[in-house]
Amino acid sequence: MTKFWQWLNKFEEIISSCALAAMVIIIILQVFQRYILQHSLDWPEELARYLFIFAVYVGSSFAASERRHLEVTIVRTVFGVKIGHYFTILAYLITVVFCCIMFFWGMMMVQFVADSNQVAPALQFPMWIAYSCIPLGFFLMALRTIIVLKNIVLGKDTAGNEVVIV
Repeated sequence: MTKFWQWLNKFEEIISSCALAAMVIIIILQVFQRYILQHSLDWPEELARYLFIFAVYVGSSFAASERRHLEVTIVRTVFGVKIGHYFTILAYLITVVFCCIMFFWGMMMVQFVADSNQVAPALQFPMWIAYSCIPLGFFLMALRTIIVLKNIVLGKDTAGNEVVIV
């Protein structure tokens, strides 16, 4: 694994973890404010929502690199490993196409939101920042899925070790 991919792994892991940790802290703060101090803040729910969405999109790329997304394995079970291998390749090709479509759609959405000058209701920051996690996440997931697909076609596992298809 090259230094870039190691860096990307660490980046995605840290960003997703920090976003989720910040989300938990913000929600705890809001619960404390609302139920203990009897004064609710305007911004925590909105920020927690955006942090969660960002963590999901960036984390989905990391999950793709580790082959942690859900898979339907009925084809491998019914038809055997060899035919199932080809269906796995087909599924990953469809995933790459879907990620590319969503990346371009996400870029158009970010541009539309930026052109309309929308701002978040409570936080008052530009909404294109919140929407930017869509193309970022799908771009990273497409990259990761292409690498996984390459390893499957070459007969390697996620660590790059040879795998024999019987």
